[in-house]
Amino acid sequence: MSNSIKTILVVEDERELLHILNDELTSRGYRVELARNGQEGLDKLQRVEPDLVICDRAMPVMSGYQFLERLRGAYPQYNNLPFIFLTALADPRDRHSVDHLRPTSYLEKPVDFDKLAQTISETLTQSKS
Repeated sequence: MSNSIKTILVVEDERELLHILNDELTSRGYRVELARNGQEGLDKLQRVEPDLVICDRAMPVMSGYQFLERLRGAYPQYNNLPFIFLTALADPRDRHSVDHLRPTSYLEKPVDFDKLAQTISETLTQSKS
């Protein structure tokens, strides 16, 4: 099973960035599921079991923080699901406020796609072991 295509759930309210991430990740061989806010992300979890989540921090309807909180709280099978925040908020206090939910990493916007790809690759490799 470890050689199968990995599924990444991308939760991002900026339509243009959502499409860029979709194209970027698809071209790197990932299966990509898209959601435009945390609520849509939760809805996707009813139908898809992602190997990793990439999520914006600040979104309407349900923020990335609320989404991760719900994910960790209501879905025990996703307790260790790798979760990468994309954020324009670089304040360390902001990061500290979600540490207890164990996000895997933080990447700042604008997105550096090589860094994102490297983080995904390393994260998926670590989560296998």
